[in-house]
Amino acid sequence: MSTDAQDEAPAPSRLLEDLRQRLVRAFHRAVPRAGSRRAPEEAEAAAAREEHGQARVESALEGLRAELLEMHFQNRQLTRTLLDLNMKMQQLKKDYELEIASDSRDLEDNAMNQE
Repeated sequence: MSTDAQDEAPAPSRLLEDLRQRLVRAFHRAVPRAGSRRAPEEAEAAAAREEHGQARVESALEGLRAELLEMHFQNRQLTRTLLDLNMKMQQLKKDYELEIASDSRDLEDNAMNQE
């Protein structure tokens, strides 16, 4: 009977070992491991990166807005300058035409006086 008892002993022990391994695997699946705890930390890190990215985008947009406002201001200044130059050119043209007309009259008057 001792040999029969020894032959039967390993079978339950293999069965118990198999059962133990299954329980350990099931336990590891059910209970989050240290690697699984990284998931929330990784999610937080991803959220922080996203917020940082959004902050960078907002900062870039603010910079662009400031540049656009500056360009708008410069555009208005250039427009005023061009309008002023146009008015001065028109005034100079009128003055020149008046001077030409006046010189022409003076020449006509001198020619009539000499006759």
